[in-house]
Amino acid sequence: MLITAYILLPLIFIVLIIYFYSKRSAEKKKDELKQEWGQPKDSRFFDFDLIENYFLNTIADSSEKLQLISEKIATDLYLNDVFKLIDRTVSKIGQQFLYARLRTLDTDTKSLLAQDRLAEEMAENEKLRLNAQLTLLKINQGDSYYYQDLIYAKPVARPSFLPIVYLLTTLNILCLLAAIWRPGFLLVFMGIFLINTGFYYWNKQIVGLHTSSLKEFIKVYEVAAKLNNEPELQKAFPETTNQLKDLSPLRKKMAGIKLDSMAEGDLAVVGFMVLELIKISFNVEIIVFYQVIDLIHKNKAALKAAFEYVGKVDAAISIASFRSSAADYCKPQFTDANVMNLSAIRHPLIENCVPNDLVLSNKNMLLTGSNMSGKTTFIRAIGINMILAQTIYTCTAKSFNMPYSKVFSSITISDSLLEEKSYYFEEMTIIKNFIEQSASASPCLFILDEIFKGTNTIERVSAGKAILAYLAKSNNFVFVSTHDTELNELLEDQYDHYHFSETIDADELVFDHTIKKGPLKTRNAIRILEINDYPAEIIVDANQTVDLLTKPS
Repeated sequence: MLITAYILLPLIFIVLIIYFYSKRSAEKKKDELKQEWGQPKDSRFFDFDLIENYFLNTIADSSEKLQLISEKIATDLYLNDVFKLIDRTVSKIGQQFLYARLRTLDTDTKSLLAQDRLAEEMAENEKLRLNAQLTLLKINQGDSYYYQDLIYAKPVARPSFLPIVYLLTTLNILCLLAAIWRPGFLLVFMGIFLINTGFYYWNKQIVGLHTSSLKEFIKVYEVAAKLNNEPELQKAFPETTNQLKDLSPLRKKMAGIKLDSMAEGDLAVVGFMVLELIKISFNVEIIVFYQVIDLIHKNKAALKAAFEYVGKVDAAISIASFRSSAADYCKPQFTDANVMNLSAIRHPLIENCVPNDLVLSNKNMLLTGSNMSGKTTFIRAIGINMILAQTIYTCTAKSFNMPYSKVFSSITISDSLLEEKSYYFEEMTIIKNFIEQSASASPCLFILDEIFKGTNTIERVSAGKAILAYLAKSNNFVFVSTHDTELNELLEDQYDHYHFSETIDADELVFDHTIKKGPLKTRNAIRILEINDYPAEIIVDANQTVDLLTKPS
């Protein structure tokens, strides 16, 4: 008994130390998470090549979605920068899921409302949120980006020599047993071992390609299972328990595979080598690997469900954190009427952004104003808030009412020498797509900045008028910013006119960045040349030309 006590007491002491150290570590991490609540991440946490992979893989499954936000639209609206502001996820899977969410418009609001309920729960229930974040941290390493390869990577083909592997395994087991009575069978065993070695190292290359994703499965399974122990999450995701049961056989099979690299230390090296010899002798890794691959193929739906479950929980926390830090935010109200009512809308990326209001009823918007006055920023704010409304059910505004719509943009366009595309040709291609989309059953929001600025004035105004009138049909909304004031009169029936303006105070430009009703009537361009000390001859000549061009005929 005394000897037993001497053995048990140190073990109990060690267990208690580990327990209290783990608990203290968890409490410390909780304190850090509390301090980070409502704060954006450091920019070093964004590897968009890896973050975007999940979204790119979901494109093939998007036939039932209303719209996928294209790379062009994402670039026009600075969507990656907006994502950096919104992303407060703690897991790599949550980060991938949230990014895909921002670039995917569903056909209805069911998923939005479910996501909103969970975000509200995370905002109100700090204990649930912190427990979930501590659990999600287990899949915060870079390799967790590769879990989605289990769902989308090209299937691994079973090698034609697999029946031979099973035969050689059986022969080696028999040889080892026979060697008890006849040691000579060890020579046969060693011969088969050499053949197995060739198979083993040939297959090792294939295993290596899938190591990252296979290692992550057990982590993701355990994270999903632990999250599922929370009663609130069980209520929100009642289907998760059965989905995890479907993955249980795969987890048990995976638990027996050593996929980590060789550990350090003499004893670890010896143990590793012994394990490698056993695996080679009886083809353990090859046999188990293809059994695992078969189970992965059979359970792709459950693997995807586990990804989405983890992603939805982490994304909901991120949305709640973003809302907590927003100066003003609202939940959108979607209407079937062709009406837009926006109050105090702001661009989320601009600090101390001037809020603006806008009301349109069965009309579109023609926006004029000088450079730097705020035209393009305003239409970008409309576009990005429309996407945020339909993806995270959150807008940077006091109120946001408009139809649930597809979003299209033509803002950033450039010549492409490599593809031999001119600016005009590129813009023509984009707007042709707008025309095709304008006939769809779903409402569309079209955002255009300086339409056809790559061509001459007369044709630009003429073509611009015809296209803008065409797009304004049906239940679409068109927002266009332009310097072509001629369009005001040509489009007065279908468009409401707004403008941004500046004033000149003490030879300085002053922008108030406030949208105003009606077309722009002030002409400050020549005055700006004057206050920047252009030669008087140029100023006089320019003013005379204005008088000539505006003189009634």
